[in-house]
Amino acid sequence: MKKLLVMLLSAVMIVSLAACSNGEKPSSSGTGEPQKIHLNLPESWGFESFYPIITPENSSSGYGITYYLTSFYDTLVDYDQNGKMVGSLAEEWSMNEDGTVYTFKLRQGVKFSDGTGLTSEDVVKSLLAVPVNLGQYNGGYGKLSTIIAGVTATDEYTVELHLTQPYYSTLRDLCLPNPFAIVSGDQLNDDLTVKEGFAASTYGTGPYVYQGDGDGKTYSFARNPHYWGDAPDVDSFSIKVIPDNDAKVLALQNGELDFISGITKISSESYAQMNDRNGFGAKADAKATQTYYMGYNLSSPIFGDQAVREAVTTAIDRESAVNQIFGGLYEKADTFFAKSLPYCGAEQKVYRFDLDKAAALLDSAGYTDRDGDGIREINGIRMSADFAYQTDSVANDDMVVYICDQLRKIGIELTPKPAPMMDWFAMVTGGNYGVTLFKTQGGYYDPANVISNMDPSMSMDPIVMQIGAYLPGGAKLIHEINSSPDEGRIREIYNTILTTMADNCLTTPIYYTHQVVLYNDKVADYTFPGDANFTSVQNITLK
Repeated sequence: MKKLLVMLLSAVMIVSLAACSNGEKPSSSGTGEPQKIHLNLPESWGFESFYPIITPENSSSGYGITYYLTSFYDTLVDYDQNGKMVGSLAEEWSMNEDGTVYTFKLRQGVKFSDGTGLTSEDVVKSLLAVPVNLGQYNGGYGKLSTIIAGVTATDEYTVELHLTQPYYSTLRDLCLPNPFAIVSGDQLNDDLTVKEGFAASTYGTGPYVYQGDGDGKTYSFARNPHYWGDAPDVDSFSIKVIPDNDAKVLALQNGELDFISGITKISSESYAQMNDRNGFGAKADAKATQTYYMGYNLSSPIFGDQAVREAVTTAIDRESAVNQIFGGLYEKADTFFAKSLPYCGAEQKVYRFDLDKAAALLDSAGYTDRDGDGIREINGIRMSADFAYQTDSVANDDMVVYICDQLRKIGIELTPKPAPMMDWFAMVTGGNYGVTLFKTQGGYYDPANVISNMDPSMSMDPIVMQIGAYLPGGAKLIHEINSSPDEGRIREIYNTILTTMADNCLTTPIYYTHQVVLYNDKVADYTFPGDANFTSVQNITLK
């Protein structure tokens, strides 16, 4: 249960971003000096710690600085806008033949926000501290933190990461600032636990640093005077705690805020409204952020039948649903993962909308309406079940209602059962549901972390863990992919997993989300980072 909290936390984090900014157009002062630009951003909660590893234990009131980590911390590597792996704090890297040792050559001349220089010892302590400070939640943010055998500094600017086994997603996992951001080793104790300094400052190499003035309502940040990269447009910014999303949009409209980011903070209606309003703009990232899908209770007498799952999938007009509910902001999903993700380009079976075909599938499988009440039966079992889903957005309500209406047309009765996150988890782990609406973890967590959760012995995802039983060889296939150094074999296994899921209709992909922002005319543009779930203040361009 405790490990599951982290999986849910990371999944929620992936889609619950909010970042806003407010500022003035740069101008010269009377002294000829350029005017300093200060922006205001909103968030739904305060910050308890500025250490980049966030767990339920150290951030009990919210998700802390998770969504702003890229503004304060750097990782060893990252992706550029074209999806190519590039260096960040590491200028070069290499892997040994069996994939168990990674060597990183660090960028020289980099300093932390406290003015101390970055050395290999800081990287060693940062990486070794990850499993220590994750504690019982180790593995909740990917497999890599569970297979670190050791980290050594071979010289002042060279680091070796030793693993207990090869792992194909090592570099992608290292892109995640939670938990793999590099911090000043001076702020870690001898046992690698966190010193108290992180309660009052950020000790990273990123473009901004915390000013230490948080009062639970407002937190202020300024440029890191020691930042090694290009200076951002924004000189300083404050984050204001505004829990209500409607209040955030109103604050944008009245000039208190200038910039809002995050798909659970911005409804499709708000997006369309502000996009069409003079003096404001809206922008959506071109890349898919994550997949929303229908998951099935594969142990149920109804949805354990592949014919039923195919009928359900064929009865849902995903394109119409996305257009009606999201105004076309998102796109229908034909496959479980967007094909643009690593290893996910396999050709897979796609189920097209056809109500007549859906009804015929049920007819052929022996499901009939014997008593004329509109609900089919088989062997005395009515095609009636609960539709469990989390109450984290109005869009979920609308999508569930739409799906229920569609399935009623082919004789399947679903009863919506909305529930808070942990109540939902209790329902699905207890098998008290027929279908559910869920989502992939998104960002750099996809696809590797979701694939790992298909192993029932290690899974923290009660929906995809069922898939392991359908794979050739079962969970052994997951074990193999997570320890294979053979890139060709990894691609073969992905093809097997994805085609097995599609051929057996083990899930029904519904739509892909795209990260979105709103802004007023003080902001010229925003460049989405490689993982668009993060709000990178340094990527805001001012007019």
